[in-house]
Amino acid sequence: MSDIQEQIDTYLNSLAQDRKFSGSVLASKKDSILFKSGYGKANIELDVDNTPETAFRIGSITKTITALGVVQLIEQGKLSFDDYIGKYFPCQKDGDRITIHHLLTHTSGITNYTENANLFDWASLPSNTKELLNRFSNIDLNYEPGEKYQYSNSGYALLGALIEQASDQSYGSYIEDHIFNPLGMVNTRLDDPQEIIPLRASGYEIDTNEKLINSYNIHPSNAYAAGGVISTVEDLYLWDQALYTNKLLPQHLINYMLTPHKGDHDYSYGCGWIIQDTPYGTMTGHTGGIPGFTSILMRFPSTKVTVIVLSNMFQDVAHVGQHIAGILHPNTAV
Repeated sequence: MSDIQEQIDTYLNSLAQDRKFSGSVLASKKDSILFKSGYGKANIELDVDNTPETAFRIGSITKTITALGVVQLIEQGKLSFDDYIGKYFPCQKDGDRITIHHLLTHTSGITNYTENANLFDWASLPSNTKELLNRFSNIDLNYEPGEKYQYSNSGYALLGALIEQASDQSYGSYIEDHIFNPLGMVNTRLDDPQEIIPLRASGYEIDTNEKLINSYNIHPSNAYAAGGVISTVEDLYLWDQALYTNKLLPQHLINYMLTPHKGDHDYSYGCGWIIQDTPYGTMTGHTGGIPGFTSILMRFPSTKVTVIVLSNMFQDVAHVGQHIAGILHPNTAV
């Protein structure tokens, strides 16, 4: 075991023993996988270990995939960044003032449907796309479109529905045909609780009494294009590597997606991507959180370092990714 592998393994083992991490991790540098392993249990009741092949709900990392699907359709001339969404969604309030670019960059002003006070009354039950969009389509905007950044899952639900209109395919079929299959991401798909999905992890959380419990389950149809994909660290590595090529999009459009637009005090947001200054250069990536699961994908293009952390315990894993990124950048002062 190399020094880097030993450092990462020692760190993750220590977290796992203290119930501070359960999941799978992959770390790479300059086109080579330096580390991949699983920790904790994919299913505690059945005593099944997490491995690099375990499939996790990735939450909002899904947005990176949805955004690329939309930009593919823009490249084909089926959509435009400047299209007003009222053209596609006549029932969306103020749709004549909101563009596709506003949705991609979280600058639309549309309220975030996952902050609905009644979320847990309906989120465990399946919704079709129309029902999902109707949960926010009549609500007043929070601000003038383009005025500022405010994270909104609603915008990405609309983008998934937009992919369906422009491609004449379901969202799940589109991303499978145009993203996952071309890259060989055979263990990645839009999640479906009725499907038999090999090596699917169960989700857990720790309650207020420090007891490990099965997590509340949000039906994937309610996460949809904002957070409904299930994947593995190995498949997300294929996704990461494809973004350095023209396999899915010309490089100038990938670069455009990774260009900072607006953001909050900690980071900027491009088209489906968080962009952040770090001691190791610019980081492009995304986090994900859905009951029972948390995730982070961190890419450092200047050093070609990638860190992927997928967890089936509802805990913040950003610090895990940051620590591993530090191990892979040993000569950089923090």
